[in-house]
Amino acid sequence: MKDDVSLEKVMGTIKNWTEKKANIPTPSLLVSLEDGSFHVSYYAGMGNSDSSPLSKFFPLYRATVEKLYEQGRLIETGRAFTLYPGSHRFKSLIFIN
Repeated sequence: MKDDVSLEKVMGTIKNWTEKKANIPTPSLLVSLEDGSFHVSYYAGMGNSDSSPLSKFFPLYRATVEKLYEQGRLIETGRAFTLYPGSHRFKSLIFIN
């Protein structure tokens, strides 16, 4: 069975990743300050977080995020942070309509 990925579904997912939610371990969209790559962070349990590069998702996700970032509709927010010692430094992204 083939996964159906539409632009509408991708946009909905990106908006979910970039919503401000207090104390809810939800996936978040991040940008690496080291190389500019995009990652999706997620709660890994027991107080730990990890991330997956956006390049591991369907190509439409990466293309859409890159375009929104270039257009200034995804903006960096907050302070830079690491997910674990030795990881890239990241900033969270939020979606602007």
